Amino acid sequence: MKKIITLLFFLLCIGTSIGQQASDYFPSQTGFEWKFKAIPLDSASNPIDTSAYYRIDKFESTSNYQGKLANIVLTKSGPMSTILLQPYLDSLFYSTEGTIGYEYFNIRNIKEILIAVDTSGYVTNFSFVDFFTSLQNWYDVYKFAYPVNSVDTLLQKDTTITISSLSVPFSFKYLGMRLQDETISTVLGNYDCKKFLTKWEVKAFILFQEITLLTTNDTIWIAPDNWIVQDIIPGQYLQINIPPFVQIEQAIPGLDTRLTDEIVSVTNEESIPTNFLLEQNYPNPFNPDTKIRFVVASTAKQSQFITLKVYDLLGNEVATLVNEEKPAGEYEIEFNAESLPSGIYFYQLNAGNYIDTKKMVFLK
Repeated sequence: MKKIITLLFFLLCIGTSIGQQASDYFPSQTGFEWKFKAIPLDSASNPIDTSAYYRIDKFESTSNYQGKLANIVLTKSGPMSTILLQPYLDSLFYSTEGTIGYEYFNIRNIKEILIAVDTSGYVTNFSFVDFFTSLQNWYDVYKFAYPVNSVDTLLQKDTTITISSLSVPFSFKYLGMRLQDETISTVLGNYDCKKFLTKWEVKAFILFQEITLLTTNDTIWIAPDNWIVQDIIPGQYLQINIPPFVQIEQAIPGLDTRLTDEIVSVTNEESIPTNFLLEQNYPNPFNPDTKIRFVVASTAKQSQFITLKVYDLLGNEVATLVNEEKPAGEYEIEFNAESLPSGIYFYQLNAGNYIDTKKMVFLK
């Protein structure tokens, strides 16, 4: 009887392990597409619906990348009006081995935070962007058979940074955690998901005290045959106050990314626009580049004199992006704010009797 029980337990463990193979959660065929709607979150994690944009990922191929057999996913982001016409400009890399899903880490999700610290002016001999870029590598983020709520240290890196002539030891940790499985409802149906949390912790050791400077959280839902179907990074207000060495206050936007059915095919037939339109810039908030798209309507004239200008909060003109006649059509202009201070700006399109103004946020 004891042998039978042992055998049954062994078979149960095998069945459980097989059911949690990481490869079961990734699409089996290339060409698979994910369509997402991404809504920025303010520092209190409230959605900024007017700044929403769209993202399309496509499982392109499987190939060796940085020492692993990788599932290569092409990705692109943009406004609804152009997302289907845009080329894929970036790639994501995943790999599955047994019950573990690997992700190639890059600094995309935390770059805004790193730039905010780098540009604070208090640390002049150290680049957080360069430091984290050096950590780009494969990490075993998604452990499907890992105990629930157990914290796993994916990376720990210690270094010393000089702040106001004081050498301060810093500790950087990249942590992963498998959370309780969760069934989520999406526009494409319900998914029984594995749920994971990844986080960065940055700590300093000053005057024999351990001070937590920053903690980021990224919650990810992974569904069988679909991989990541939801990803939420809360917004936060960064406050670092270590008198008399450093004081940083910075709003850090978050991001709520979910599957969408709003992206639909568009006709290939050319059409002449009948209405003027000024769209929300993308990305927003931005640093230092953003894109502004507008539509010039067909009028009795063959072309229309257009101005597109940027103003600060006091109404001072800081940039002229367009100041010429343009025929009817759709246009996209890139605005670089590198020489300007962080803050809220307004851009205004003026075309005859049509005037429209929108707000954008520059986070340096």
